[in-house]
Amino acid sequence: MPALAGTPAPLYHLVTLDAPGGSAVIARDINDAGQVVGRYLDADFNARAALWDADGTLHDLALPGPGDGAAAAINNAGQVIGTFNDYENPQAGLLWDPAASPQPTVITAGPGAFVEAIDIGDGGEVVGGFGQPAQERAFVWTPAGGLVDYGVQDENVEFQQARWTAVNAGGTLVGHWNQHSSNVHAITGEVGLASVSAMSGMTEEFPSIATAINDAGVAVGLGLAVEAPELVPVVFAADGSFSVIPGATLDQDNGCAAAINASGVIVGSAGIGSASGCVPGLKAWVQRDGTVYDLYDVVDDHGPFARFQIARAINASGVIVGMGVTADDEVLSFRLVPIGGDAIFADGFDG
Repeated sequence: MPALAGTPAPLYHLVTLDAPGGSAVIARDINDAGQVVGRYLDADFNARAALWDADGTLHDLALPGPGDGAAAAINNAGQVIGTFNDYENPQAGLLWDPAASPQPTVITAGPGAFVEAIDIGDGGEVVGGFGQPAQERAFVWTPAGGLVDYGVQDENVEFQQARWTAVNAGGTLVGHWNQHSSNVHAITGEVGLASVSAMSGMTEEFPSIATAINDAGVAVGLGLAVEAPELVPVVFAADGSFSVIPGATLDQDNGCAAAINASGVIVGSAGIGSASGCVPGLKAWVQRDGTVYDLYDVVDDHGPFARFQIARAINASGVIVGMGVTADDEVLSFRLVPIGGDAIFADGFDG
């Protein structure tokens, strides 16, 4: 069973993600090549969709016109998805494929409908939610098929909404349906099968959200704790039931699991207030080798950060990206690189 750690030697090297001349840097995802995507505010406070190379070099991603943009996810082929808002038309989804063109493909869903692109699979499948306010429906977009409506879990439930939050290499989808912020339930599906299914009887009975899934099919997210009416970090079993990740709320009452990598290392946030989704909280954590660590306690340097708020994503190499704040509450983002043991000491050192 995972346990809460004490204060070990530093496990991660801290790198601050920079946007020269910009502010409010938010990192959202990282791929296995170490590329990070997110957004920042420029000198005129316009939101710019951003990509950072593994060496920290920043690239602004082109937008289809004046307005605000944000990148949400990147796959291992370097394709990026996000959103664009010109404040005249409904929010559109964007797909950037730098290998093909610097200009993005605009993803729309008909008159009056917004598109929230949330994740992209390694095969280029874009997933998320679309529709009218308070009438969101899950979708999958592909270059060949365009935007396909996957619907909601039960069309007979009044005011039900649904969205996909993640897709893995096998085409398994996870997300949640809801009526309002407290009535949320994890869902699953498959790319190519335009429907939404409950993850399990447990997820239909108790509030739950699936936020991420790795290629082995292990999903993580939030679920209602047995001991108290709080949403806490959970991991989903193969049958769709969920169990609490012990210690992952740290010293807070609630929290969320935001991502899981191929090795089963999980990251997230603790102290998320009354929000029902996986949002920045008061602390960030990682669970690895059966132990939960407060990330602020296991970095080699705090740099400009007064505290970490969330660990948002993790790649196959264990590199973590997330966000925190300075003492002046300025929002910044970080990359945490695992500190490996020195091979020279592997067989001991006799002087």
